Amino acid sequence: MNNFLLDKNNYIDIINDFRILIDFINYNDVLIEKMFHILEKHFNFEISGIFFNSPDIYCTNILNLLIKNKNINIENIEQKFFNHMSEFKQIIKTKSNIIQVKANDDNKILENELILPFLFQNKLLGGICIISKNEILKTDIDTYNFLINELLSIFKLKYLYSEQIFKSSVDGLTGLYNRHQFDINLNQEFNRSQRYNTPFTLAMIDIDHFKNINDTYGHQFGDYVLKEISQIIQNTFRKTDIVFRYGGEEITIIMPETNSNNALLPLEKLRNKISKHNFNNQNVTISIGVADFNNDIKTSNDILKKADEMLYYAKENGRNQVKVFLPSSH
Repeated sequence: MNNFLLDKNNYIDIINDFRILIDFINYNDVLIEKMFHILEKHFNFEISGIFFNSPDIYCTNILNLLIKNKNINIENIEQKFFNHMSEFKQIIKTKSNIIQVKANDDNKILENELILPFLFQNKLLGGICIISKNEILKTDIDTYNFLINELLSIFKLKYLYSEQIFKSSVDGLTGLYNRHQFDINLNQEFNRSQRYNTPFTLAMIDIDHFKNINDTYGHQFGDYVLKEISQIIQNTFRKTDIVFRYGGEEITIIMPETNSNNALLPLEKLRNKISKHNFNNQNVTISIGVADFNNDIKTSNDILKKADEMLYYAKENGRNQVKVFLPSSH
């Protein structure tokens, strides 16, 4: 009878711990801190990791690691963890966020490990990893299963919250990021380039004679052309290049770590690919204006203005071409 009461109290404690977590679903740092606290109560470990997957394929995948042992290879743990997660979803960009708590110098082999993905309706919600020199589980198997089910509920809520945020940043027709997200990303990339003196390129794309396409073939065909071109762009560029629907038939691409010279080749490839593409037996072309971070660019609005000027120049001088802004230092 006493054992039953102890087990029941244990379950109630777990439920209360996870109930508190719900209040912090949109506060990532606090949520992770409290989840680590729960894992410490029930598992023996030297290293523990928490990863929340995002519906946004461009997001950096972050493995949050709580480390109690200095003598470990972080890169090996990160690689092993994300290789396992890649069985359920393609993982592109990864990094670790490391929290050290009283890290010791124990050289014992960490031979016990648990890497556990959380899945729901064929979606990878995230995962945890636990690595230890001793037996990992402190409690019995029933408590373990109960803990895992409670963790799954938190991962579901976190993914649903991320999905709502993601949908608010995406254009419903094309699946590209929307104008609001473009403004955020442009400022972030400009600030990063300014701080670290690294290049980035902005390309503005406009579908030539798009009004005529809509007037001649109807808006449904116009929507088809816009969606098809969006897909071609996404398939042409790197995963690190971010594509946005700027407005109407205008599409922008932010290309990090790339100057305009290096951006020119893939942009010309894109222009050529679209000019040769069969749009239900119709030909469609695009014009592209390009600017990169340089000495003439003082604000994020400057690079947007220069790319827009180059787009206007391309359209005024024959369309179906790429025009690049050359700063005064060239």
